[in-house]
Amino acid sequence: MNADGHLKKAQEIYENIVILREHGDEARAASSIVELAYGCAFHYLAYGCAQKYERHIDTHVGLSKLLVTMGADTMATTFRELDTLRQGGWYGGKGNGETITQVLKLLENIIRWIT
Repeated sequence: MNADGHLKKAQEIYENIVILREHGDEARAASSIVELAYGCAFHYLAYGCAQKYERHIDTHVGLSKLLVTMGADTMATTFRELDTLRQGGWYGGKGNGETITQVLKLLENIIRWIT
């Protein structure tokens, strides 16, 4: 996928997060929102890497390593934090309103980084 494709996919996923938050029951949708935020973050980061470093990867595997290699340590840490929250919410059933707040804060940091 090219950079514009990653950006378009990220924006599409972000719109779905907004819809879930506005029209759904956050408590029931927490794991879905966390999972969507993780995918959204991946696409935004792939776009950001392509724009800033003219290099990106098309999978979340190795993304943190690429970010570190490119000198974007803060974004690598942010993505790892999202991954940890994702694992807790998806596999561990620990998603709730606080988790959603944390995940969306991390996602907003990524969005600021790409602009």
